Amino acid sequence: MDLGYCAKLDDFVQNARQNPNLIDLSMCDPPRYGFKPDPNIFREFSLKELEYGYPSAREDLVNGIVTRTKEFTGLRVEGSNVIISSGLGGAFASLAIALHGQSVGIHTPFYSPVYEYFRNTTNLWYFRCTPELEWGVDLDSLRTELEKRNEPGYLMAISPSNPTGHVFSHKEMTEIINLAGEYNQILISDEVYDEMCFVPFTSALGNSKDVPVIYMHGFSKVWRAPEIRLGFMILHDPEEKATNKFSEIRRVCKLAFGVNPYSQLMGTRLLKETKKYRTEQFKELRSRRDALNDAIRNSANLTSVEAKGATYQFIKTPWNDWEICQYLAAKHNLLVTPASVFDQNIGHDYVRVVFLNKQETLQEFVTLLDQGINY
Repeated sequence: MDLGYCAKLDDFVQNARQNPNLIDLSMCDPPRYGFKPDPNIFREFSLKELEYGYPSAREDLVNGIVTRTKEFTGLRVEGSNVIISSGLGGAFASLAIALHGQSVGIHTPFYSPVYEYFRNTTNLWYFRCTPELEWGVDLDSLRTELEKRNEPGYLMAISPSNPTGHVFSHKEMTEIINLAGEYNQILISDEVYDEMCFVPFTSALGNSKDVPVIYMHGFSKVWRAPEIRLGFMILHDPEEKATNKFSEIRRVCKLAFGVNPYSQLMGTRLLKETKKYRTEQFKELRSRRDALNDAIRNSANLTSVEAKGATYQFIKTPWNDWEICQYLAAKHNLLVTPASVFDQNIGHDYVRVVFLNKQETLQEFVTLLDQGINY
């Protein structure tokens, strides 16, 4: 299966971004749209604290991650199980190398760059999240795929989801965890958007019981600091079922010779940001999502499932996704993504939008999308 992340998409996006008047509704880059960290946390910031040479993981950063993980997932993890990485992308790249030749299941629609890492190194297989289930997981198809393979491996879940904005319910997440345990799968859980939810959030890490979990997180979304390129993994294996496999992951991660000390120092400060400040930021994010959906409900030709978390949403249209996206870029300086690049099985009826932009911009986008192609 080819999820469609290809030269065609790269060419389309890169060409569109050459336009100085472009309004980019395709990328989640929170600071560009006013979603930034609390500036107060950087007071008394001193570069004298930097470590030079090949940096080790800062103890205060690791301890801060352990504390925050306990607060948000309810699970106390050991600092020795925290791996600091150069962004969440760097963590996924290292993981893909460490899992070379292993069986890895991913749900579609799926985040394309991570798919690219794993399709070149692992034996990928797929289970579906469908529009009929409001982008929830088809648990019957997941069990069927696991039975078909009947081998140890890895099962990956992203919640909240990029690209659909779906958040696995407590029931869904519990079923996924149970199936992982039943079929001897290590669960890879990407929870980088966990606080950016509009419905109750269930952490795979916090509910995993005896199932080994590779927990993926970073500072680009919840803490709105993608520019520092700082991420982390937590390897959780309470019954030591994955000791050898986790040792290989640690070995591969060491090849990076450490993470930028400036980024690590910034991370220690970001962890001190108050929950209240973040909550206000995410309240504004929700208002932009709501403005998008109000406009969709008032449209003539569009339907959508409201995003339950993250910053993404699929919109169903009567138009071919590639044709309408190319038209909007050329005619109206608007860049959104054809949703078929995330899963060709859904057809060509959907476009994906990022709702970080101003309410009036999102409303204008919906108006133009609703009008369709009109040269």
